[in-house]
Amino acid sequence: TGIGLVDQFVGLSAQRILVGIAWGNIAGILAFATETSLVFVLTLYLQQVLGYTPLGAGLAFAVLGAGTVVGGLIAPKLIGRLGNKNTIVLGLTTQAAATGSLLFINTGQASLVIVLAGTFIGGVANLAAIVGFMVTATTGLPDTEQGLATGLTTMSQQIGITMGIPVMSTIIAASLLQQGSGSAPQRDLDAVLP
Repeated sequence: TGIGLVDQFVGLSAQRILVGIAWGNIAGILAFATETSLVFVLTLYLQQVLGYTPLGAGLAFAVLGAGTVVGGLIAPKLIGRLGNKNTIVLGLTTQAAATGSLLFINTGQASLVIVLAGTFIGGVANLAAIVGFMVTATTGLPDTEQGLATGLTTMSQQIGITMGIPVMSTIIAASLLQQGSGSAPQRDLDAVLP
């Protein structure tokens, strides 16, 4: 249980380390829940609204992958300059803004430019937040506690991934039911956008 895990860290006697571990893991859950659910939604959008094949939709996500590579390269520099927590906040805020750009997509093929730009920037920001979360959740611990802290970060990743897609699926399914009839691409888009 959570209390049992905290009891193992009591010997550390540094309350700020516990707060850092908790903050880092909460940020990790958020980072993984949001990005995995976005990939799910964009897969539906690319295939159901824009008519891409599964291969075409998958290839469009190469831009997201490139963004995460760039995010992994710049995250240590951001952490060195801004600190762990500020890097997480900047990463998640930038990711939210990049995701917000997707409010401007429609059923036209030109929307792909918005999707590609938004996913690239969101990928950079998401991975910067993830690196910040990993550093925050494991910093200040003695070597004997690193395995436990890393296990907690892995659990946070799994919780985020596990929660993101089902929550987003439920929201989209409820919205589709509310939308009722209409042309499939426009109805699907209306279900995703407010």
